[in-house]
Amino acid sequence: MQATTRYLTRHLARRFAWHMLGGAIGLALVLLVYSLLNISAGMVPSWALAGAAFAAAIGLGLVPGARELEVTAARALLDVDDELVVPAEPRPAHRIRTALWVAGHLTSGLLVAAGLFAGIPMAVLIGVEALTGEALRSGDSFYTGIPLPDGPVSLALRLVACAAFALLSLVATWPLGVAASALAGRVLGPTPHDRMETALARARREAEHTRLARELHDGIGHALTVVSVQAAAGRRVVAADPDAAAEALAAIEDTARSALAELDQLLAVLRDDADDEAPLALAPALGDVVSAHRRAGLDLVAHIDLPEDLPALLSRTVQRIVTEALTNAHRHGTPGPVELTVGHDGDGVLIEVVNPVRAGARAGRRPSGGRGLSGIRERVALFGGTTGAGRDGDRWVLRATLPCAPLPAAERTGERAPGRTNRKDPDV
Repeated sequence: MQATTRYLTRHLARRFAWHMLGGAIGLALVLLVYSLLNISAGMVPSWALAGAAFAAAIGLGLVPGARELEVTAARALLDVDDELVVPAEPRPAHRIRTALWVAGHLTSGLLVAAGLFAGIPMAVLIGVEALTGEALRSGDSFYTGIPLPDGPVSLALRLVACAAFALLSLVATWPLGVAASALAGRVLGPTPHDRMETALARARREAEHTRLARELHDGIGHALTVVSVQAAAGRRVVAADPDAAAEALAAIEDTARSALAELDQLLAVLRDDADDEAPLALAPALGDVVSAHRRAGLDLVAHIDLPEDLPALLSRTVQRIVTEALTNAHRHGTPGPVELTVGHDGDGVLIEVVNPVRAGARAGRRPSGGRGLSGIRERVALFGGTTGAGRDGDRWVLRATLPCAPLPAAERTGERAPGRTNRKDPDV
């Protein structure tokens, strides 16, 4: 019970402070408007003063920084649970909502301040006059004109009315504060346009996370596979063939160094330290990929023929697909020749990897979780290409087609993307 009382008291005190803030600013604004109107037009009626003050409050809400102040005050004093936004580039809807909120804040604050500093003293004075029967000021009393007869009933009615008015003035901050807290999320919260931008930003973040996960799998996963194979091979021959073991250790060293460099760049992207225009990952050249797998013991025959004007993004995609396909062949295939063909025609780039598989392997599935094949399909789908992977007798065949168009001459930089070659060489 005590905890609940303290909680309600704290909420009431905060909302009262929010109203006092609005009342102080509103009173200053009313005095300013009143002074300017008296100077320029003489005495003005009350309705004109109220209209001019409300218009000034609307204008105050259009001042830059008004939304930031109102959002801060609402979060700190109204205990708003809804999302409140301060857009970097306010739109007309934000400005209109802010102006209306500022006008409502000042009006609510003036009502609470008027009840506290004018309504309660007035009720007390009327009650004192009713009890004493004497006016507390020269001339008319505070309740002159109230159509109540004299007598005990009239006195009791006056005292009850004064007490009720004083109580209402005292607790007015509670219902007005509840209403303000409920409306803050609607007025200062995100607009439909903000929600759409938030959804798009969330989708971009999720896509970036997926892309980073795919790069991590393709790069670091490939390196760990090579390291695992080389370590196993070196362990088997370390006593019988020290030279072969030394070659395996050298391959492990090179692969680990390359993997560390790629991991550093991925971490730089996560820390927002990398250049946005730089490639996301240090994709190795196709020749380096082929050489690494050959050093790891893969019996690989490669036929690579790519054009000079292949776009950089497409070139990196080809490198990643080849890397993943050879890693799968190394991890899941059986001893035997692996054929890699990377070529092009007028429509796009063609990739094919054929490797032997175990006799008992299930068609259409790899023993692993399939993340590599899913990554290949995602990469190919981004270009509107086609991909297929499955068993063909005692072989596993992966084919991918990536549509592309040569870059216009004006867009060519003369620089080769990593791993591009324009030669047919079965012994890359």
